[in-house]
Amino acid sequence: MTNNIFNLSDAKIGDRVRVVEIDGGRKVTNRLMELGIMEGVIIDIANSGGGPLIITVGNSRFALGQGIARKIKVEKAYENVSNN
Repeated sequence: MTNNIFNLSDAKIGDRVRVVEIDGGRKVTNRLMELGIMEGVIIDIANSGGGPLIITVGNSRFALGQGIARKIKVEKAYENVSNN
C-alpha cells in the first residue's frame, strides 16, 4: 500500500495528518521546529478556508500561512486518538 503524500495547504477541515517532510531551508525548518512541527508530528486541521491554515499541534493552536503550509508534506493519520 502506498502512502498518499500531499501538501499541508491541501488538507481539509477535520483532517488529522502526520508530517512526512519539510521542504524548506534551514530557517523555515528551524522556525517550524520551534512551533513543534517536525517529521512524525500529528497535526489536526481546524480551519482551511483559503487564508491562513488554523492547526492544532499537541495542546497548541495557531495559524500558518499558505506559503509555509505548501512546504510541509503530510499523509493522512489513521490512528485512534481519544480526546478526553
